[in-house]
Amino acid sequence: AEQVRDREWITSKSGHNWFNGYYDNHGKRVEGDHADGVRMTLTGQVFPIMSGVATDEQVERTFLAAKKYLQDKKLGGFRLNTDFGESQPALGRAFSFAYGEKENGAFFSHMIVMFANALYQRGFVKEGYEVFSSLSSMCLNADVAKIYPGLPEYLNGEGRGLYHYLTGSASWFVFTMITQVMGIRGQWGDLLLAPKLTPEQFGKSGQVKAIAGFAGKRLVVTYVNHGKTPYGKYGIDSVMIHGRSYPVAQPRQSTVLIPRSALTDLSTSTVEITVTLS
Repeated sequence: AEQVRDREWITSKSGHNWFNGYYDNHGKRVEGDHADGVRMTLTGQVFPIMSGVATDEQVERTFLAAKKYLQDKKLGGFRLNTDFGESQPALGRAFSFAYGEKENGAFFSHMIVMFANALYQRGFVKEGYEVFSSLSSMCLNADVAKIYPGLPEYLNGEGRGLYHYLTGSASWFVFTMITQVMGIRGQWGDLLLAPKLTPEQFGKSGQVKAIAGFAGKRLVVTYVNHGKTPYGKYGIDSVMIHGRSYPVAQPRQSTVLIPRSALTDLSTSTVEITVTLS
């Protein structure tokens, strides 16, 4: 962790910062300033953030660098790497592909989703939402992606979806949406509700709903935020479980923990939970 945090932290001539994620077969550091242009990979940023190795300041700086060097200004998505400008036999087969194809600079679904997941885990909700929605927007743009709605393995440099559909990325997408965005997840057997939602996700109705399985029950969780207060400023005002008020220990806290027994003791197989945010 110390090696990555301190000695693999890149500072470019432009003043941007990010992590070096690779050394080539000759032992040369891959990322940073180069004669052929700046070299940066998305993978090298995802894992320091997701693992907790990166400090909060490093997460913030890394995201800014990713927007500068990896985000496509026209299509909006985040590429797997910058254009290294030449074949890289010391780095493997990926760089034998033309830039924008497969592992060489395409928009790779699994790494984009994991980037979003890592940002959400670290509390960078606005940034996570930008990454998450950039991928879904590209996939739903049928005129450009030329695919039915779904998640392909990757979208090439032209924004076309290829190898439809990749179950690993799809699983991570749903997993991130349920456990991080909607914040519905287990904590040592109990149910934790920790929503990380942006104002636009509440739509015109001021509420958003998700269905998830937990403790043998079918949960229907609804978050109500009529004022569309942004994440970081809203708190949990009240919780209703199957029509009955559930006590919130500390009003306006960002999370609520519901004991497993509060769900398993109910005779119904479907449990409706309504959480009011303000």
